Amino acid sequence: MIDEDSKPTQAMMGAVLVSYALGELDAEEQSALEKKLEQTPALKTELEEVREHLKLHQEVRKVAPRRGSFERLRARMKREGSFDGAVPGAHCMLRRSFMVAFAFGVIAVVLLAIFTGHAPALARPDVIGQIVYHNPTLALGQRRAEVERTELLLRHEYTPGAYDAFLWLPTGQANTYSSLEIVQNSVFTFTGPRNIELKQGSIRRLEVRPGGIGDGPFIVTTPHGQVQVDDGGLTVTVTRDTAQTQISVAEGTARAYGLDSDRPFQVTAGNCTSIERGKLPNPARPMLEMLLAPRPGSEFELEATLVNTGFVPVRIARAYSRVPVYLLHVSYTAEYEPGIQPENTTLPPVQVTPKPEQGDSAADHRGDTWLEPGKFYRFVFDVSPVLINAPPVEFWLRLEYRGDLYAPPGQAKARIHSRNLRVDMRNR
Repeated sequence: MIDEDSKPTQAMMGAVLVSYALGELDAEEQSALEKKLEQTPALKTELEEVREHLKLHQEVRKVAPRRGSFERLRARMKREGSFDGAVPGAHCMLRRSFMVAFAFGVIAVVLLAIFTGHAPALARPDVIGQIVYHNPTLALGQRRAEVERTELLLRHEYTPGAYDAFLWLPTGQANTYSSLEIVQNSVFTFTGPRNIELKQGSIRRLEVRPGGIGDGPFIVTTPHGQVQVDDGGLTVTVTRDTAQTQISVAEGTARAYGLDSDRPFQVTAGNCTSIERGKLPNPARPMLEMLLAPRPGSEFELEATLVNTGFVPVRIARAYSRVPVYLLHVSYTAEYEPGIQPENTTLPPVQVTPKPEQGDSAADHRGDTWLEPGKFYRFVFDVSPVLINAPPVEFWLRLEYRGDLYAPPGQAKARIHSRNLRVDMRNR
């Protein structure tokens, strides 16, 4: 019951002080309050506390709550018995504040109905994002005609069937979200807002952004193990024979765990690994391999081959580029002289230029190209400018690929080295 001297329409002094601190009062209200502040020292002290409190809130990182967060928290507290000792209506202040809040709530609902033209719908507690179905495609990131769009729910098993599924999940931070591109015939379930269980199929592109305060990493669980990532991009695939889970990281760093194991294996950008049932993850290895070999029948020509040794298609840069991408590192030993300690010499890296082959053109070595798993890009280049006037000693040559690695998803800088190739110039 409300006291006679307290009316729902009467402005509460605490709310007036907050409005004054935020500069929301008109000139007449502000002047009246300032006179009252001069006459009431206790009220002035309370105003300073309000200002300190507002300053504290301004310094806290802004976090956007996920849809249904309050409902999920309330359901959890109810399951854990947190409300068992609560007695509704036990205190007069509780009743009074409830009535005032109810009055303001009614006003807010009426205004919302006026300006939107329809009643607001509360988010269901199990809604964590959105899922959109598209006609399937083999190209990364390409979307064909949209088939269906719906809410993404917790604890619901999804089977896109003949369609690709694109998913968006709010991260808990303002204006950021994580996204997934899942291929057709996959089966998956979200057990939490940042936990997905991939039973079969492939997450062709997973872009993870940091969660809100208190959120852990994004977790992908498969029949063979678990993958955790805080911020990055990767691909996770359960092979068709369900023999292993393949992980390819294009951005950031992921942590791979075997089933029922707490030992993490780090997988950095440009590397991949696999997990088999009942085993720990295999050591991470590069998704690309650079090979360097002498060309048969030629004294100063070498053959360079860049091979995709990973699990997913990779986009690489070819040799003609405005920015040096293929660099040759040259080291050699000094000529031996009695009584002098020999020293090794390393020359500055030089950019290599493809030598036109029969049937080749300059266009064949410009721009970017996609390498499917097992495919390669090859070219021949001449090293005579480096070796023709060199001293008659042993040389060690190493070719480096320094380009942007485009693997699902995103972009990462890749530095791939060939093994050292020994060239003996002492008998030439």
